[in-house]
Order: sequence, then structure tokens, then C-alpha cells
Amino acid sequence: MYKKPLPTEIRLLLVLLPLMAVLTILSPRFLTLDNLSNVIWSICIIGILSSGAIYPRITGGIDLSLGAVVALTGIIVDMLMNKFGIHWIPAIMMTIVVGALIGLFNGFIVAKIRVPAFVVTMAAKTYLYGVALVVSQGAMLAILEPKPFIQISTGRFLGLPNPIYIMVVLATISQFLLRRTAFGRQVMAVGSNEVAAKLSGVDPDRVRLISYTLSGATSAVGGVVFASLTQQVFAAAASGVELEVMTALVIGGTSAVGGKGSVVGAIIGAIMVAFIINGLNLLNIPAPFHPIVTGVVIIVALIFNQGSIDGFKFGGLLRARKPGSQA
Repeated sequence: MYKKPLPTEIRLLLVLLPLMAVLTILSPRFLTLDNLSNVIWSICIIGILSSGAIYPRITGGIDLSLGAVVALTGIIVDMLMNKFGIHWIPAIMMTIVVGALIGLFNGFIVAKIRVPAFVVTMAAKTYLYGVALVVSQGAMLAILEPKPFIQISTGRFLGLPNPIYIMVVLATISQFLLRRTAFGRQVMAVGSNEVAAKLSGVDPDRVRLISYTLSGATSAVGGVVFASLTQQVFAAAASGVELEVMTALVIGGTSAVGGKGSVVGAIIGAIMVAFIINGLNLLNIPAPFHPIVTGVVIIVALIFNQGSIDGFKFGGLLRARKPGSQA
């Protein structure tokens, strides 16, 4: 008898909660408000970026320019505020528009000129790094003013750092957009079967343009928060962050070939990896062992989260066969 698979988020929690229980037993310091808030705070940038980067991934593409956009937009918002004297609020808005335009340009090349997303965004990662070098003149720029801008990352509300709230708001909006709107259904349709989506009246080019624009905009938000957090910006500031985002997306149940994904799942995936690293630090495990343990847990999570469905179908197929039948 067929049973509906558990939602991605539930399956991830079934991995996360036992992990937390084990870490709590091994280290009483783990399950404290300060430690947990610090761990969640540490993945805020990943969560913010995942809220937009998930859309190109679900359509079957990928955005590898995330780190370059974060670094460049951090430099841009600093220059708008401290070089051109623009108030910090419109400076942030203008920076987000710049990020969205970068994403729109990437989406145009992917959708209209038919260049593979991997190639387009890898090239974007390279030339945006160059632009960041030129704009910043290769220097590391300190951001000490204005104070309200610094408060974006250093301020707290109800005891929790502000970036956590920014991540939660973006993730909630993105999850709603993905699961409860016509656009979200179109994104899933394009990633699952583009031909069928076209026959249903969906415009895959439009969907991809919007998807990459969203990815660029949320990357700019990440750049603003990152600049406020570190209080310094330079061209290579966020190098490699795109790999952390893709790891969170995959662990969170986003399909490698498109058609399936969850923003909440991606954030749970990022938290899972952060908890592992935090637990290893609390247990004083030597650093060389960290990648080994993290990699093993990631593989287990992937098997449990994604392989379980295929395994169930395979098991059902075996039960449906008659004795002596051939495959």
C-alpha cells in the first residue's frame, strides 16, 4: 500500500533533532540559548542567500556568482554612504537594485542566449570580482559609519541578533512565494519538465529571468548584512560562500536536476552543518577531523532525505513483482 513520503522539512528534522540530542549529551554547553543563537547567527548569510539562490537551482540552473555579488554590493553600499554621502536607507535600496540587475543580466544570458547557467554565472563570478577590485582599488575598506548601518548586524531584538530576523523574514517570504503562488508552481514546473510547462502555458524564459533576478537581489541583501557584520569590505570578502549555499540547498532537499526544493529545508541543512562544526569545537576535536565528520553526516542526511523516496519506490516495485518474473 502506497504511503505519501514525509515532507522534506520533517525528514530533515528527524535527522537534526537526534543530532542535537547527541551533542547535548556529549557537551552540556551545546543546548544553551547563547550557543544556539550564536550558531544560528553564524548561518544567517547562508540562509539569506539560499532564499534567492534556490530559484535558479529549482529551474535546473545554478548561480555561482553569489560570493562575488556579496563582495561587490558590500563595496557599493559603503561607497554610496561614505563617499557619496547618500543616506544609508536609500543606499541600501540602490544596492539591492544593483544586485537584482546583475541577476537579471545573468538570467537574460541563460534564458535568451541559451548559454549554460554554470558557464554564465562562473564568468559573472570572475568579472564581478574584477569590478570589485577596480571599484575598491584593490584595498580593504573599513566601514565605521553610519551607526544605524552597523546596527543592522550588531543590534539585538528580544535577545537575538538582527540578522536572524532578516533571514527569517526573507526565508518566510521566499517559502510562501515558492509554495503558495502561481510563480512558485511555474518554477517547479520548469525544473521538472520544461516541455510540459510550455504546453501548460508557462513561459520558461520569463521564469528564469525572475529567478536569477531574485537570486541577485537576495545576494545584495546578503552583501549589505555581511558588510555591516564584518565592518570591512574587499573584493574577495565572500569567496567560496556559493559552495556553502549549494551544500545547504542540496542537504535541504533541493534536487540537483531541478523541479524540487525547500527554502526552510535549505536553512535546516545549513543549521545542521553549523551544529556539527559547533559540536566538534565544543568537544575539542582536532580541526583535521572536522571535514571527515561533517562529510559523513552530510551523506547520511542526503540518503535519509532524498534516497528514502527512491528506496521506497524500489521496495514497492519489488513487492509488486510476481515470483519468477523478470525485470
